Amino acid sequence: MPPDAGLSPDAMTAEFRRAIEQARTGIGQIVESFNSIVEKVHDWGLLAGGAVLLWAKEKLDEFRTKLVELVGKAQHMVEHSTPIVSLIITSFEWLERVQKPATGVAGQIAVKGDRLVYWKGAAAETYGAKLPFQQAATSDMAAKADFISTWLFTIAKANVDYARSLGSYVSEIAGGLISAAATATTVIGIPWAIDQLAKIVGGLVTKALDDTMNMASRLVEVLKSARDAKASVNNVEKLAGPPVGTWPQAVNVV
Repeated sequence: MPPDAGLSPDAMTAEFRRAIEQARTGIGQIVESFNSIVEKVHDWGLLAGGAVLLWAKEKLDEFRTKLVELVGKAQHMVEHSTPIVSLIITSFEWLERVQKPATGVAGQIAVKGDRLVYWKGAAAETYGAKLPFQQAATSDMAAKADFISTWLFTIAKANVDYARSLGSYVSEIAGGLISAAATATTVIGIPWAIDQLAKIVGGLVTKALDDTMNMASRLVEVLKSARDAKASVNNVEKLAGPPVGTWPQAVNVV
């Protein structure tokens, strides 16, 4: 898909960076809040009795597994965010510097200037015979430029959508853990904190992992189309030459 008319590389980059910062902040809050809950459970659990402490420990171990998976995904995204910013900028530059000019050239090949309209004779006929081949070559060039531009932007947008979704989930989950940590300040509050964690992990964390996995799968499918991009570039059928694979020139320089 091409970018919306009102979308700019600066706006898209800013949106991506906000999502990355949201994830970065959320990661720290999740780790800090969960560790705080673990410490409070250990401190107050001894007073509550061995059975309560064992139950709480088993629950926390269960929660930790999914939280570690989520934090791992978010941390990986944060650590590998810089190339995505470059991809966003490149996708827009390709649109402006390659796709747009290529389309413009394709529309100009068949247009004769004022003086060429009155050009007659064998040379004019030979040149005219070359025009359809040049028109086909420029149209093919424009189509390839459009394909690559759309492909680059689709990959960039998929990465931004993934970052925005994961960043939002991480931030919301961090808020839930902060609340749970505040609840686990007394012996009575421990079961309530565990219950809050169960709802967060069983609901929000599970949904976040499922959604991001589906988005990542779609992104992988887009990346697989790289072979289509390569095939498009390597196809020189419209470059009729001679020789085949070179530009169909009207005049050959010896």
